[in-house]
This record gives sequence, C-alpha cells and structure tokens, in this order.
Amino acid sequence: MAERYTETALHFDAPALPRLLERHLPPGPLALADLGCGDGPLFFALVRGDHISRERPVYAVDLEATRLARVEARFPWIETLLSSADSVPEIPGGSLDAVISTMVMEHVPDENAYLTEIRRILRPGGRAYVTTVFKKRWAWYFRKRDGESVLDTSHLREYTDLASFRALVEGAGLRIVSVERRLLWFPLLDPLLFRLGGRLRSYARARRVLRAAKVPIPGYYSLELAVER
Repeated sequence: MAERYTETALHFDAPALPRLLERHLPPGPLALADLGCGDGPLFFALVRGDHISRERPVYAVDLEATRLARVEARFPWIETLLSSADSVPEIPGGSLDAVISTMVMEHVPDENAYLTEIRRILRPGGRAYVTTVFKKRWAWYFRKRDGESVLDTSHLREYTDLASFRALVEGAGLRIVSVERRLLWFPLLDPLLFRLGGRLRSYARARRVLRAAKVPIPGYYSLELAVER
C-alpha cells in the first residue's frame, strides 16, 4: 500500500506558500524542518521567497524513502531524515526557527507526542505551521470506514471539535497564534494526473491549469494553525 501510494499520490509543487504560513514565518533564511514532507511541495516556494537557503540547516522528514529521494534530487543541500514526525532525534532540541507539518497530525499514532516533538525542536519564540483535517459531523465524502465518511481511510482521526483541538495543542506547551478553517476542494483531474505521474512533473504551469477545476467537499475543512513555542 505504501509503495502504491508513493508512486501514484504525487505531491505537486505549491505555486505559493499558504497565506497563514507566509504571514507568520520569521524573517529568513530560517533553520527549518518539514515534518512529513512527502515530495516536498513547499520547498520550491520557500526557496523562491528566501525563507530557506544553504546558509541554515533545513530538514526534510518523512517515512517514505522514495519521497525523500525526490526531495534530495532537487535540493541536495536539504538534509533528508527517514523518520516519524513524532520522534526526530537527529534534530537537536531548541535548534529550529520554524517547523512546517501539513496534513500529518491525523496520521500519527500519538498526537500529543507529535505536538511535543514540535515544541522540543523549536527554539524559544520559534513558530510552527500545522494543518490537519477538520470536518462537520454531517460531512460527506465518497470514502467510508465503518459506515462513516472519511476523507482518507488511512486517517487515524479527523477532528470535529475546535475547542478540544485547541486544548490539545495548548496542553503540549504551544501558544496558538492563529487558527483558520478553509473549505477543502477536490481537483477533478487529480486521478488522471496521479496516473501520469512523473510525465508531468516538469510542467508546473500545465499542472496548475489542469488542477484548476475543483469542487468543494461538503463539510470538510483544512484546519490551519500557527503556533509559537
């Protein structure tokens, strides 16, 4: 299953950083880690915006060696670490200006260990940008698990209560700077693009055009969070 996912669910480069992330990033170049980076879709935008460079340590952390190899091929100066997002002992404590971790929290076995690890590797005053899946209790999607709609059957949880979520984050010793919810949209041609895979990886503009046609996923949101140690 992991191998099939690696070969089909390619992560396309983000044309720009999410607005919440851009707004709360400290001045660069930053010592930074992307926990659960996948193919590294944000690294190009981070480099282009002078948020990261060879001058400071940058880490790409993921459980899939094939995905890390794709990051290394494009950004050989970024240190790749084959590791779980909730335990990255190779990164010294208090050493990072910023941590990014997008759509990972719903996958980790221990969400508190994950948040605690983010706090550990951040320097005092360092910022983290975390996203996860939030859904209304009536949310609908075509994937089902035990009769319940789920965005992805590999998710261990999908959050439904914002107050409980905030308490979880704050309980790990992270100060919430900003929280936003954005409706999730499904690019209609993604199944085709995933099948084409590497044949379109060099054509960023074509991919952006082809992925422009989207439909909203009823009741499903990306929960975006900026926190500070």
